[in-house]
Amino acid sequence: MALDDLPHAFTSLAEVAVAAIRRAYETNAERHDPLSGDDAVVFGIAVYRNSWFMLEQEVEALSGWTSARPLGSLLITGAGLRLHVYRFGSSADTDLDGFRLDDARASATQRLIAESNASQLSLPGIEPSIEPGPAPDQDLSEVVIIHAGNPDDGCCGIWIGAPIGAEEIRRSPWVWIESLWLADARESDAILAEAGRSGGLRHDELPEPIIRLESIEASDAEEL
Repeated sequence: MALDDLPHAFTSLAEVAVAAIRRAYETNAERHDPLSGDDAVVFGIAVYRNSWFMLEQEVEALSGWTSARPLGSLLITGAGLRLHVYRFGSSADTDLDGFRLDDARASATQRLIAESNASQLSLPGIEPSIEPGPAPDQDLSEVVIIHAGNPDDGCCGIWIGAPIGAEEIRRSPWVWIESLWLADARESDAILAEAGRSGGLRHDELPEPIIRLESIEASDAEEL
């Protein structure tokens, strides 16, 4: 499973998730004040806390999706998916392979995400891939949205993927990862259009966020 293969119901969640995350960056970029002691740490913490709050509000009004905070970690569920959201990096060039859920810095909740996907890939007849890309005939339920940005540029990029332990995939901690929205991809004019999906809001009803589907090839991931 990759982005194109996610359930149709994910489309509506993707729209509100991108909008909420970008709004969190915009809000905190506007009030960021280095003269009052604000720095990258203050900005990062505020964005991640505000983005979770804004996502919860959006999910509450979204049919078929629910949110909770088990063990203090945001969990959005629906359409057979368990979605987690984390801030990672300060630019669109952030090292996506640097996002690890199986090292000493990861929380117990984060490690369980990778372990759950690893156990699903361990089913009889399924061989874990060593490079990013969908595993054959395997739908992983644990997916993660990561986002990056800074006070000057706001949100720079939002990605979604299925993580796994590094010991399961040597070259990348992702079974697959693709971009949901990139700040330099303004030419894209439809949400999830490349996935050939229909339904949901019309383009003229959508908020400013624009999502571009762009697979991250293994060779590109290695260069990040």
